[in-house]
Amino acid sequence: MTADNTPSEHTWTQSDPNTALLIYGVVPADAHLEVQGIGRHPAPIRPVRHGSIAALVSEVPVEQPLDRDEDLQAFSSLVDDLVAAMPVIPVRFGAALVDDEAVETCLLQPNAHRFRAALDELSGQAEYLVRGQYVEDTVLREILDENPQAAALHDAIRTTPPDATGDARIALGEIVNAAMEDKRHADSETLIRALAPLTGQMSLRPSTQENEVADIAVLMPLTQEEALVRTVDKVAELWSDRVHLRVVGPLAAWDFLAVEPDES
Repeated sequence: MTADNTPSEHTWTQSDPNTALLIYGVVPADAHLEVQGIGRHPAPIRPVRHGSIAALVSEVPVEQPLDRDEDLQAFSSLVDDLVAAMPVIPVRFGAALVDDEAVETCLLQPNAHRFRAALDELSGQAEYLVRGQYVEDTVLREILDENPQAAALHDAIRTTPPDATGDARIALGEIVNAAMEDKRHADSETLIRALAPLTGQMSLRPSTQENEVADIAVLMPLTQEEALVRTVDKVAELWSDRVHLRVVGPLAAWDFLAVEPDES
């Protein structure tokens, strides 16, 4: 991160009235980067400054909606890549304003104090995701070993013609789903306890997959990444052949300090 106070950046406004400024995040005002934005015809990302903070923006055509599948991934990756170089408050994909003046008066000026405080808090910090996925066959065997009713239904289904097993399949599915939910709750608590000594800021994200154990966001110093990986590896050893664990990051603080588009 280097200081860059050239007059051209302070006075720049887009010349095309058919464009808007897509907002990526809020950073310290002295941040400087040379990166292209997203879209079919990417424009350079530049800062719009207000006091000690700045919004990172790029020009996008208003008549060409961004492709969410392709551009959302590129947008997130771009913001995440900033974390190693500077504190950044991510702005959710889709926030755009008409020009520099609107970015300053609608986004930066009303929120200057809380953005500055948040950037101070984020200095040297990053979000990491700790994700766990059950090994389906292993956990199913656990459930059958622990639940005699489920085991009996499973055996009946295997030895009965398929067209006569409808009720048994429904009953077994209900038992397995309930047991999976109990295991998910207990195992996520185990994982949270293991991570607790590393950070005081955690968020258990909603499950999005049937065999998901947990998806936990943690906010912690970048310097503690190796400690995080070691901790997750130790839990993975205890759950060998039962749960696959992985760490994703470093990322921007999407689950802790992200700005929603409607806030601007």
